[in-house]
Amino acid sequence: MTSIAASGPSPVNAYRLTGGTVFAPVGAVRASADLTAQVRANDTAFQQQMKTSSDPDAVDPEITRRNRAVQAHTVFREGGRVVAAVWRDGQTLMTNGIATGVDWTSLQDRTSGMTDARRRDTIADAIARQLGPSVQVQRYGETGSAPSRGLILDEMNATNIKARGGR
Repeated sequence: MTSIAASGPSPVNAYRLTGGTVFAPVGAVRASADLTAQVRANDTAFQQQMKTSSDPDAVDPEITRRNRAVQAHTVFREGGRVVAAVWRDGQTLMTNGIATGVDWTSLQDRTSGMTDARRRDTIADAIARQLGPSVQVQRYGETGSAPSRGLILDEMNATNIKARGGR
C-alpha cells in the first residue's frame, strides 16, 4: 500500500479523527498473485473478482452476459436505424443528442410515484414525442418476446460500421 504524503496545510486535516490523530488516506490496493493465491481453490467467484480487480481491462463475463440479455421495452427507429431504446431494467439508450431534448427533471418529478412499468411507458412516450411523427416505435412492454440489449447494440454497431464504409 502507498499513502498520500501530506506537507503543510492540506486537505488531510479534514480527516482528523476525534482525539487529534490524523488519518492519512491510502491509495487503492490491487489484487496481487500472492493475495489471489491465499483464496481457497474452490472459491472461483472470489478468484474471478480478484482477477478482474487486478486487471483494469478485465470485464466480468457474467455481468456482460446479464447486461446484454436484458430485453427491450421499446425500440425507436428512424430510417430503419435504431436511435433510442428503453429497456425492461429501466435504462435508456439514445443517439445523436436526443436525450438533450427530453426534460428529465420534469419527467423525474412526474414519474416519481409510478410503478416501474408505468414509468417506462411514460419515458418511452416522452422519447417518442421528442423524436416526432417520423419515428417508428416498436413497443414490447414488460413481458413476452423482445430483442435483447445485446442484439440491439450489435445491430447499431453493424449499422455504424456500414455507414463508415466498413471501418
